[in-house]
Amino acid sequence: MAEVTHSSSSRMAGDASADHILTSYGYSTNNAVVQIDDGTFDLYLDGQTILSNGDLVIATDNSKKLIFGTDSTKVAQFTTDGAFDLLSGKFLLNGTTGSANQVLKTDGYGNLSWTDQPSQQFAFGGFSVSGQDTVTASNLSETLDIVAGSGISISTDNANNKITITASGTGASEAFKTIAISGQDNVVADTATDTLTLVAGSNVSISTDANADTITIAASTSGDTNQNAFATARVTGQNDITADAESSTILFDSENNTAMDSRYAENRDKVTLETDTASNKVKLTNNIPKTFSMASKVPLVSQSGENAGIPLRNKFFNIAASGLTGISGGGTSIGVSTRSLQLTNSSGTTVDVLMPAKSDNSTLQLTIEDSSGTEHIIDMEVAE
Repeated sequence: MAEVTHSSSSRMAGDASADHILTSYGYSTNNAVVQIDDGTFDLYLDGQTILSNGDLVIATDNSKKLIFGTDSTKVAQFTTDGAFDLLSGKFLLNGTTGSANQVLKTDGYGNLSWTDQPSQQFAFGGFSVSGQDTVTASNLSETLDIVAGSGISISTDNANNKITITASGTGASEAFKTIAISGQDNVVADTATDTLTLVAGSNVSISTDANADTITIAASTSGDTNQNAFATARVTGQNDITADAESSTILFDSENNTAMDSRYAENRDKVTLETDTASNKVKLTNNIPKTFSMASKVPLVSQSGENAGIPLRNKFFNIAASGLTGISGGGTSIGVSTRSLQLTNSSGTTVDVLMPAKSDNSTLQLTIEDSSGTEHIIDMEVAE
């Protein structure tokens, strides 16, 4: 088709009632439909309609918004990030705005409708218990079931909006979970119904009284029910005496020395034992007089380091006593007693060592010489 140049007043031929004008400001048509044919699809435009027999695309380029408006006012737009912005703040569905406080609802198949909101609620989306799984609501109509465990009862009062949780068990709820004994394993309750069993050991009996709610633990041994006793009697350097039964008796005895000088009383080398059941006492009395000659020895330490002692012995001498009468046998001498130490010298001969009296005549005195050559005087303190 040849190019035709039109002036501002020239027109293109068409329907008698249609005007077609090309001006410097664009293309203008009156009482006509403009058809644009791209060889595949046709686009038709009239005074208020855009129609395509293919997919209709309305878009912008170079990061420009797509804007819609009425009465020369922008009412909606697609922003460059693809968001739909309702500038008018108004929305109609099927020509209606819905009622106040209604919300849009979908049936899951793409059908939208206005619907009333559920009554206003403040609710928890989940219930959590430390160490347990969290219970979470999966929809608005889901129901939380509260289950009564062992020893618990639950009652509801819909009229007063109450849920009452009550312990249905009897008796006090405070209890010891663990029984501890020093040095032993703890006994720990494994369940709320666990039972503690008391076992009677040796010489112990246990009785229960369900009516009086009592447990009696008694010692089943004979004698006093509470005794603190020594099981062993011990003497340094001697064998231990050990009780071998509950009724074992320890005997305190004092024997005579049969080799004792027969001139002295039979009980001279014994200890007298007396018992006093009223005061629970045992009294020991020494029958030996306080004398070195019978009750003690001169202490010494041998060359081997052993503690030993030399006994004091009685020694008698005749002393002339002229002018005295009544001397047994009619003689002129009387016997005088003193103490002596009987020693064996290096030659093997036994000798009696006599001692002089102290200046105040209170005792005898023994002079000894130590390894350094120093002399020492010992008062023998003879009490008899």
